[in-house]
Amino acid sequence: MKTWKRLAPVKAGRGWNPAFLCLAGLVACSGAILLILQSHFTFFFDDWKFLLHRRGTSAGAFLDPHSAHIVLAPVSIYKLLLASFGMESALPFQVASTLIFLLSAVLLFIYLRRRVGDWAALLGTSLILFLGAGWEVLLWSFQVGFTGSVAAGLGMLLALDRDDRAGDRLACGLLVVSVAFSTLGLAFAAAAVVDLILSRRPRAGRLYVAVVPLALYAVWWLGWGHTATSSVSFHNVPASPKYVFDAVSQVMASLLGLATPLTGDGVQPAGLDLGRILLVVAIGLVGWRLRRLGGVPRALWIALAVGGTFWLLAALNGDPRFHPPTSGRYQYQGAIFVLLIAAELLRGVRVGRRAFAGAAVVTGVAVLSGLAFLHDGYKFLKGGSQVERGQLAAVEIARQTVAPGFTVMSGLFPIEAGAYLSAVDAFGSPAYTQAELVSSHDPVRTAADTVLAQALRIRLAPASRVSPGAAAGRGLAGRRCRTVKASPAGGTGLLLPPGEFTLKARAATEAEVLLGSFSDGLPVDLGTLRPGPGGSLTIAADRSTRPWRLGLRGAGPVTVCEAPPA
Repeated sequence: MKTWKRLAPVKAGRGWNPAFLCLAGLVACSGAILLILQSHFTFFFDDWKFLLHRRGTSAGAFLDPHSAHIVLAPVSIYKLLLASFGMESALPFQVASTLIFLLSAVLLFIYLRRRVGDWAALLGTSLILFLGAGWEVLLWSFQVGFTGSVAAGLGMLLALDRDDRAGDRLACGLLVVSVAFSTLGLAFAAAAVVDLILSRRPRAGRLYVAVVPLALYAVWWLGWGHTATSSVSFHNVPASPKYVFDAVSQVMASLLGLATPLTGDGVQPAGLDLGRILLVVAIGLVGWRLRRLGGVPRALWIALAVGGTFWLLAALNGDPRFHPPTSGRYQYQGAIFVLLIAAELLRGVRVGRRAFAGAAVVTGVAVLSGLAFLHDGYKFLKGGSQVERGQLAAVEIARQTVAPGFTVMSGLFPIEAGAYLSAVDAFGSPAYTQAELVSSHDPVRTAADTVLAQALRIRLAPASRVSPGAAAGRGLAGRRCRTVKASPAGGTGLLLPPGEFTLKARAATEAEVLLGSFSDGLPVDLGTLRPGPGGSLTIAADRSTRPWRLGLRGAGPVTVCEAPPA
């Protein structure tokens, strides 16, 4: 039977290795796609924690935990990019995070090719470069914490492959970097410990490789990390085996493109049942392979230490609300760990051409599925990003009036007006300009109107005074009052400039008081006006020249008057 042989490295002067050329093309294609998609985004969610609440150069600004993670390296990157480029555009942050992600993919290729050859390594790396189920990591610059930990961790494993003193020193430094990016670095620290235990070289002189990074992490935890709220609990221990099984199953489905958006809600991975079947089959094949090998090889123990530590820590930190085993943010690193384990199991295996062709077809289908899922994640983030830019524009328009503690929500994270406007003054604005807001989609302008009314504290209050002499048909411009009829559609044609107004309903009249400025409709509902003393409405001055449009939805006449000067 014909077999497919692994390609040996091409020597200088003999031309380019075609696998390397293919890798370069795939890396360039992945990077271009990711940056094109991200170019439509602004900052969101956890980004704002770094941008607004890590100001200054105090130790806490760099070392305070974020979601129980050490984030020294990500905060340093954000600070450097803020100082260099400001925050008018998220593109510099997206370029930096994408480059680190691509670096992790290249390092994965190097690791895999040493075990299974160039072409098999290329197939495995392709699955990561277009891992649509991991869109939260691939499309969100904040996840540089995970990609940085993985890139430095893979570099550490490659340094350990040297099996010499220079490799040990490099491995120690890279492990420090991995831990500085996120607590995910602890999984690679576990691999270093296993390498030390199983190494044939004397251990005493090599202990620093793992001890130094772990000691630095311990210092951080004692000084800062222990203050974080954590879901880690020994109560999760009984559920850990199922959590790990489901987490690995989900990764199997995601890696092979079976966690498509068509089987889920469009933004979270699905296909768990298929993944469970794949994992059971894989466990059977692993058992058969280990029997052929006569035991677990040393290098496989190291790969198992990385993945096992990661999934065990995730299980102990398991929270069905925020950290389910199927979480999209864990698919990228989980997929890489599965490939590391698979590479050690397949080390030295000679694959027939037909088998390789079949694997290439499966990889191609998985890549296409990944691109479809990546596009779904892009649509989700793009819509939220546009709304957020509109809401932040409203905060800036209302900056003369808005309270410092007023908040706009970015997902689960509040953006406080005071901190945001301070950052805008220092680094520039990522919000829409008024011209951009006017030309944006109506849902964006609707969200902006809602925030603007809240920031200006526009509300319908009980009338403190009613203008005397109000008469029907007397206009607001240069005249004091005008009577209009409420209608089912709500439009009145009245424009309200900054100032105070009183509204008085006639007998049998009941109308909802509505406002709109940038939007096509009247999205701001101030409540219901009923016959009686009437209501008072104050429109504060802002940075926009657009007046508010008054709407009255209901039936019956309402008299609207400019309040007399105090």
